[in-house]
Amino acid sequence: MEKRITVLEVLVQQHTKSIDRLDRSITELRSDMDHRFSEVNRTQQDFRADVDRKFVWVIGMQFTSLIAVLGAIAKLANLF
Repeated sequence: MEKRITVLEVLVQQHTKSIDRLDRSITELRSDMDHRFSEVNRTQQDFRADVDRKFVWVIGMQFTSLIAVLGAIAKLANLF
């Protein structure tokens, strides 16, 4: 009977160690995933800021072109 209990205790210790290793691995995986997701979020925010800045430039160029075309049309209208 003593031998069986000893074998069971050894098995329980092995399982406990395996579960502890799994817990540590899961914790490390979560930490790594959090780090990578924060990098993705930062990259996405940088991309959005860049797109917003370029959008403002495009709208500004379109507005300037519109004003230039209207000015040219107004000048041509005065010549006739």
